[in-house]
Amino acid sequence: MMQRGWKLALAGALCLAGGVLGQPTAHADEPRVHIVYKGQRLGSIAQRYNVSIDALCAANGITRRTTIQPGQKLVIPSKTEPSKKPPEGSKSKTDSSEGTDSSKAPESSKAPEPSEETPPPSQEPDGRRSSPQPPRKHKVYKGQRLGSIAKRYNVSVEAICQASGISLSETIQPGDTLLIPGKGDETGSYARQLRLNGQVSVVEHPKETTRAKAERRSGDSWRKYQKAPWKRGYVTLIGFNESWKGFVIGPEGAVLSRAREEVSRVLAATGDRRIQTRLIELLAKVSDTFGGRPVRVVSGYRERSYAAASRHRTGSALDFSIPGVPNEAVRDYIRGFDNVGVGYYPNSSFVHLDVRDFDTYWIDYSGPGEAPQYAHGSGE
Repeated sequence: MMQRGWKLALAGALCLAGGVLGQPTAHADEPRVHIVYKGQRLGSIAQRYNVSIDALCAANGITRRTTIQPGQKLVIPSKTEPSKKPPEGSKSKTDSSEGTDSSKAPESSKAPEPSEETPPPSQEPDGRRSSPQPPRKHKVYKGQRLGSIAKRYNVSVEAICQASGISLSETIQPGDTLLIPGKGDETGSYARQLRLNGQVSVVEHPKETTRAKAERRSGDSWRKYQKAPWKRGYVTLIGFNESWKGFVIGPEGAVLSRAREEVSRVLAATGDRRIQTRLIELLAKVSDTFGGRPVRVVSGYRERSYAAASRHRTGSALDFSIPGVPNEAVRDYIRGFDNVGVGYYPNSSFVHLDVRDFDTYWIDYSGPGEAPQYAHGSGE
């Protein structure tokens, strides 16, 4: 009798153990998302997460020969995910780092929403094949929606939102500026990083989202110095040898021809040379924003410069300051302009503004008369 009871107990224990071993563990790794950064390869990513290269390729619909780009998102398969045949053209040999038999996981099981693992590095477009192309800008006009804009540029709505710092539920309005990710930046992460680094910017909208405000770094510092001008479009220029004050913008919103002559004279663009009209327009906006305070001109047109492609030589650049307004506040305000170059010089007495076909920003730690000491980016 005793022997029979012992056998029954042993059989029950074995059944219980078999039932437990047949179940997938409750702590199985869930799929995650890895954002590729510069220099990474499929092999190193697979090794990092202890999965095979073939499993990584199968999860993302790519082959071993596919070139991955910085900023690209890769789904990392869990160790319990079923094995899938890699896409045609990939090697069939399984990486020895795959630790568990994944054939037991049900194919119909769904992983939770993936979370971003590693942010892309801060870098500038350098023309290399491994780097995504820089973003473009799109100004929203009446009747446009995120979906139609995404279709026009052949990118996803999610990528535009990521790049521009808005949410999927955001209502875009005419006049808003969106960043359109360039080729190779499928997720918009690279464009977003450039925006956060100040290397590209979008025009601020009065109804800017909370998320976009949080992402901008000290971009509101100029608001405490904002003041309504006593005469809109009226500018006071103070140079080393010349000065002038008068209306720059006429009743129809255009730069007055007489004003262009006077501004060019103060900025040393004499003879056949003239200061670019758009730079004068932006100068008037700066003056209006800060209550019509005088604009102290440090340098306008000049032939000599450390930068070979200096825009001072074409009458499209200005070094200046606003007495009573910190240079940091002026810098933060003019970085909101579209298609401009902004230079900040912590050890000098001015900020740089120029007009161009794209946005750029740099910091130069050099003092007066010294060669440039750029923190990042390139000047002028």
